[in-house]
Amino acid sequence: MRAPNPWTVVPAADHARWLGPEGLDLRSTLDALFQEAYLSAQPDRLLVVGCATGDGLEHVDPSVTARVVGLDVNLQYLAIARQRFFHLGPRLELYCADAEAWRAPPGAFDLVHAALVLEYLHPEPLVRRIAGWLADGGACTIVLRLPGGEAPEPPSQALRLIERAARPVPPEELVRLFEHYGLPLRRQRVVQAPGGASLWAGAFGRAEARPK
Repeated sequence: MRAPNPWTVVPAADHARWLGPEGLDLRSTLDALFQEAYLSAQPDRLLVVGCATGDGLEHVDPSVTARVVGLDVNLQYLAIARQRFFHLGPRLELYCADAEAWRAPPGAFDLVHAALVLEYLHPEPLVRRIAGWLADGGACTIVLRLPGGEAPEPPSQALRLIERAARPVPPEELVRLFEHYGLPLRRQRVVQAPGGASLWAGAFGRAEARPK
């Protein structure tokens, strides 16, 4: 039996502190990477896996994107995201669900974004699902935290659990896995966050369908 996702027990305040300057100081870098992915894809239908409290959704342009779906395992995070982005109305759909088990019709999304998610899951089931969710011409953007660097001491027991639960995902293995499911790598780079952590950002995509 698979262990539950450890993020279910981390309060929103701890999550915010851990990603902010008091912790790993990743928020500004993650925000910039999401904005870059969004502007590049200009998606009509967007899925954010591990959306937490909605950081980055301020970049969504309602005149461009008709449907925004956020998945997270922590219900408190989703309640905060709903309050923060109430102006998006019914175009914002939030689901408290494990991404490996959540279902969507084939080709349902033009952009799938997942930042700091795969370290807490078995990558293969999620990559397989993403390959089914993406429409022709769609893109998937992934952010991984690379090993190394000096991380601060987690300020709570819940966050210490998180750090112990994380399992680094080698980017080269992830690239092979996406290619196996028909989503070749489009671009990749390593970004240094202000707090010293290194993040790997990769974009994968499916070609447009050929006209019959």
